[in-house]
Amino acid sequence: MKKDKKQYDKTLYQKLNTFADWVIRLVVINILIIVTSLPLITLYPALLAGYKMFHKFLNKEEVPIFKSYFNFFGENIGQKLKIGLILAAAILVGVINITIYNEFLEANPSPFNLVGQYVMVVMVLSVIFVTMYTFPLMLTYPNTNIWLLIKFAFFLSGKFIFRTGMAILILFIPIVLLIHPLLTLILVFVGMSTMVLLYALVFKKVIDYVEGLDEANV
Repeated sequence: MKKDKKQYDKTLYQKLNTFADWVIRLVVINILIIVTSLPLITLYPALLAGYKMFHKFLNKEEVPIFKSYFNFFGENIGQKLKIGLILAAAILVGVINITIYNEFLEANPSPFNLVGQYVMVVMVLSVIFVTMYTFPLMLTYPNTNIWLLIKFAFFLSGKFIFRTGMAILILFIPIVLLIHPLLTLILVFVGMSTMVLLYALVFKKVIDYVEGLDEANV
């Protein structure tokens, strides 16, 4: 009985220790993401660094948080900034056009304006899909030509349509947490890191697929 109790206590302690480790990781990486994305143009590199950290942790690779995060953040920073700016600009242009078509529809509800609005909505959603799938691709092909990367990301968003749907739902986490001041506190401490952790989980199969393509071509 005493032996069983000691084994139970040991198992419980290990689980509590693991839980505490993950809480610390979530909080620290969340703060790092927020701090390094304050200039806004560095939001994409910041999210990608957090994503890569959790990818490592899920693969049971124990890497130092601060040193590894800033190493990942600085890797190919020029490439990441270009990708982030291109995708952000595409989303911004799409949203502006949706607003313009909405105003046109209020003034003149013609089929042409309605179709134009739907086209812009599809475009914005497509860019969002592509943005999410550049995360796993930047882990496997960090130096690939940007346009090739974007086209491959679009292909993957269609191939893994169920995971794309889950990724869209995950995207709403930080948005929902902005609704109420108390929820905003959660966003400050674990909101962004929880989002990239869930992306690391959802896109694990995507990375396996991409790496499998490399092996098949060897």
